[in-house]
Amino acid sequence: MNKRFIIVLAAIIVGFVAIVLLSRSAGTDDVTTTGSSNVYGNPDSKVTLTEYVDFQCEACYAFYPTVKEVKEKYKDTVKFEIKYFPISSSHSNALAAAAAAQAAAKQGKFFEMHDMLFERQKSWENMSTERTATFESYAKEIGLDIAQYNTDLASAETKAIINADLAEVKKLGGNGTPTFALNGEKIDNPQNTVEAFTKLLDDALAKSN
Repeated sequence: MNKRFIIVLAAIIVGFVAIVLLSRSAGTDDVTTTGSSNVYGNPDSKVTLTEYVDFQCEACYAFYPTVKEVKEKYKDTVKFEIKYFPISSSHSNALAAAAAAQAAAKQGKFFEMHDMLFERQKSWENMSTERTATFESYAKEIGLDIAQYNTDLASAETKAIINADLAEVKKLGGNGTPTFALNGEKIDNPQNTVEAFTKLLDDALAKSN
């Protein structure tokens, strides 16, 4: 076996090992660069209202019934997006709740979990170790495959999606929850009334047409 052949063979082996290592890395630390895709309403609308939520946030809890009514009112004409903005520094269960919602999203039931987390916020917001079992009970209640739910809950992909949403809202300039954006532009000081959102959306729809 000549020296040149040995050098070429060694280079091929080194290259193969590098590819394997990069593939493994991509499967954990760089699962996705895309955020969540929890959409309600008309996905083809020229008007998109995005809400960045912290499921443990009291203000998000207060906005929840208003946004739910607005979503139903405009579901045929507006695209609604819900993205994650867990503020773990002040809300100890926010990240776990976001992960539970994303695990539900993987089975097509994000909004069922979203509604349950807000409607029962007062029962879980101060939990510690029991929050895992509580969120799992919600998953069972909305009919999720629990084995799949637990796999998705702990997956690197779920963590990456939440982190991507956090990076997005930070770039947008969001500094509190809920943060709202209309067609990618942050809404400053949104009023928590159906009438205020109605005016915003009617104006945006009129401009889009």
